[in-house]
Amino acid sequence: MTATEIKTDVLVIGGGGAGFRAVIGAREKGAEALLLSKGPLGRCGATPMAGADYTVDGKSLRELGFYGEPLDSQQTFFEDIVKQGFYLNNQKLLEQYVRTAPLRLKEFLDWGVVVARSEERAIYTTGIGMMDALLGQAKKMGARTLDDVMALDLLVQDGQIAGVLGLDVKSGQFIRFRAKAVVVATGGWHKAFWPNTGMRDLSGEGMAMAHRAGAELGNMEFITFCCNVLYGPPHVLGSIASYIFSLRCAGELTNGAGERFLGQYDPNLAYIGTHMEWNKCFISWATLQEVRKGKGSPKGGVYYGRGPVPWSEWERLVSPTFPNWKYKHIDLSAIVARIREGGTIEVGPAVEYFDGGIIIDEHFQTRVPGLFAAGECTLGPFGANRVCAATTEMMVHGAEAGQNAGAYALEQKTPAPDAAGFQELEQMASLPLTRTGGPAVAQVRRQVQEMAHRRLGPLRSEAELNLLLDFLQDVKANALPRLATASKSRRYNKEWMDALELANLTHLLETAALSALARTESRGVHYREDHPYTDNDQWLRESVARLNGGIQISSRPITVTSVTPPKGVKPYLEMLQELMEGHSAVGGHH
Repeated sequence: MTATEIKTDVLVIGGGGAGFRAVIGAREKGAEALLLSKGPLGRCGATPMAGADYTVDGKSLRELGFYGEPLDSQQTFFEDIVKQGFYLNNQKLLEQYVRTAPLRLKEFLDWGVVVARSEERAIYTTGIGMMDALLGQAKKMGARTLDDVMALDLLVQDGQIAGVLGLDVKSGQFIRFRAKAVVVATGGWHKAFWPNTGMRDLSGEGMAMAHRAGAELGNMEFITFCCNVLYGPPHVLGSIASYIFSLRCAGELTNGAGERFLGQYDPNLAYIGTHMEWNKCFISWATLQEVRKGKGSPKGGVYYGRGPVPWSEWERLVSPTFPNWKYKHIDLSAIVARIREGGTIEVGPAVEYFDGGIIIDEHFQTRVPGLFAAGECTLGPFGANRVCAATTEMMVHGAEAGQNAGAYALEQKTPAPDAAGFQELEQMASLPLTRTGGPAVAQVRRQVQEMAHRRLGPLRSEAELNLLLDFLQDVKANALPRLATASKSRRYNKEWMDALELANLTHLLETAALSALARTESRGVHYREDHPYTDNDQWLRESVARLNGGIQISSRPITVTSVTPPKGVKPYLEMLQELMEGHSAVGGHH
């Protein structure tokens, strides 16, 4: 079948906040720009579901007219993030994050974003509000958009980006895009795990296709799990509503033996680790320690309840966030009734954010000429543990990546991609439609997701990582080459999309598992039970994954500008507590 051809200066892949800010940035430089959204325009990716907080230093917040800590500074904010990242941050990218965040926030306000409230280092709005503002500005700037188009692969010719193969989801027709520059802004790869807290379209294709095109992936072992996520009943599995319960009113966590297990830790560690956003790292770790001891809940978590807190107090603190006890259109009334009656609900860690990704420089370029990246799909500024807002990251990254891609494209000639390259990619993408008798896509995907959750969670070991890698090799050898869709229709064939996504997810899981196996220490959200210490002598290095026949893992020194990391080897919990207590007095929840 004949594919449609579309030509542009800059092609942005990703319909979330980073993608929209990138397409605006490209237009700000005068380049022709087109954005591809995998789902409905302005309503796909992580941004619409965000909380949504935007973090910035307190002094800048105060200067913008909000409540903010006037004694805070950009340098203090910077130093806190470095400590929260276990010193693994790219300090050049972090300096840019801190310096540029107030400018991007001012833009948001000018574009009509409504702020609900502010605190020492953050303003709060809604993800939908953010997306509506970005969508409006993109239209005003004359950016083109296409929704329900899935990017399948990058075409590299003569060593540089020449185009992108896309799939029109509604018609099933391929689209060949010719572009001088491409910005990948596809977010995370939550869909590799079950349960997860992400949108169903976050399947990592941008990272996988960038890797295939010759870009490097970095720090893929650092995966943030949100703690206290609902583990049941099925209709609420993966909801972070219970995490918000625990933030608004700490309540009480107990293990399967009814013990308040956080009481075994240093009181200061336990307090900071439950009252600030260090909780994702600390409580996820502590929860799985109980599971390892055989004291977990039936689904592999622990229990949350209000403990000694009176119902009236719990309701007063929690209910304002949940009108009519609903959250993201999910009815929580039965769960809340259990808490009101003094019962508990089953909670545990679920994947939430990916700290590693496509390696970029301070201009948001990859090592492939013409290929840029922005947002959660990149190896960004947060190091080994993200505590600040990804919504700030998407705005800062998106603007810079889009502007730089626009400037690059204006200096390039329009590439003329070889039709044979597109044809080969189209044939490979069509294979699941032509096969018969292969394994069901949904069944293989669920096996992969559950294995990833079990073997690549907050606690890892060499034995478990090798089990995961053996499993993934079997999937690659025996399942992926035989995947067959039940329906052979090309029009909105969800199973076909799932099959294409599964190959990407499997690739990213293998990259992350190999990176986790190589890092023989515990740092941030990566904890090795067989290496339970933070090694600042050997491992103040970023993991680097290159694709050369197979996935090859190496490492490189971190980028340091103004904060010199400490030396020495320390037990993980000791290092964690030291970093918590070294945080400035500013920042509250952040």
